[in-house]
Amino acid sequence: MSNPQPSAPPRNEPEFAVPAYAVGDYDPTESTINTAQSNSDLDANSDNKVRDSVIGGAAVVGGVAGLVIAGPILGLVGAVGAGVLATQSNKAGDVARASGDVVVAAGDRAKKIDKKHHVVDKTKNATKSALQSAKKFDEKHQVGQKMSNGLKGLADKIRPKKK
Repeated sequence: MSNPQPSAPPRNEPEFAVPAYAVGDYDPTESTINTAQSNSDLDANSDNKVRDSVIGGAAVVGGVAGLVIAGPILGLVGAVGAGVLATQSNKAGDVARASGDVVVAAGDRAKKIDKKHHVVDKTKNATKSALQSAKKFDEKHQVGQKMSNGLKGLADKIRPKKK
């Protein structure tokens, strides 16, 4: 009697579209980040900005991946490597550019959300208010001074005594 293997659950496809590029046909004007403009409306300077944004986005993905996997040194190496890879006309370059497109599109979406809901301004104001409250609390209760005295006393107890 053999046990049948359970079938794999159905895969859920992502809710966002990542552009697919064939080797060597990457055109920054076809990027997901500038769909509001036609190709004829873009000049060479705009093409370079889009391409640089996509390369920068790829570098961000590589840097974060390296940082998460192995720390800051490999994060830096991953960022540089992914940025360079995004300039290559091969499958790996296609993947790096696609990841860069996703990062740039996410950044554009975040800007739209901030413009509509003023998230950055609200966060700044909340942080400023929290810092002011903490400062007033410290002035009233001398938390910083008490912590300093407590740590100094602890250091005195730990420190070897001179004979």
